[in-house]
Amino acid sequence: MDKQIFNNFIKNPKQNSDAISRKEVKSLKEKFPYCEIIHNMLLLKAHVKNDINFNEILCKTSLYSSDRKSLFYLIHPKKKIKIENLKNKKTYDFEKWLQKPTLKNKTQDLITQNIKKSVEHNDTLTTETLAEIYVEQGHYQRAIQAYEILCLKYPKKSGFFANRIEEIKNKLN
Repeated sequence: MDKQIFNNFIKNPKQNSDAISRKEVKSLKEKFPYCEIIHNMLLLKAHVKNDINFNEILCKTSLYSSDRKSLFYLIHPKKKIKIENLKNKKTYDFEKWLQKPTLKNKTQDLITQNIKKSVEHNDTLTTETLAEIYVEQGHYQRAIQAYEILCLKYPKKSGFFANRIEEIKNKLN
């Protein structure tokens, strides 16, 4: 490809789209993979030819695009985006947003209940490791309770757990 044709193409891709074939645009894309204009040109060619891979090309082009709105206008030059939705959006000052309460009372109650529930002792999750952690942390009463639960859960090891309970009780005395 001639430098002059390439420079004209880069300066004004819409007008010079017919001067370059799709094959040449693809080869340019391989040479300059991060050039936004080349990606846009390939997208235009795919749109004009009603290419089956148009959606894939559009996705890739949007990744390399600095302004996706310009891509929309590149493909649909006569359509306009409705600005009504943008005008109706509320804007908040950041400091006001920080002061605004975001949680309702029901949500706060639910969070409080979940916190209380997570702190409660759950017998179904009792393990030897948990009992040992209680001992290491000095929560001897909880450790004794854990070993008593383990005695019921695992009757074959009840002798071992009974010895551990006795050791903890000796620490308490």
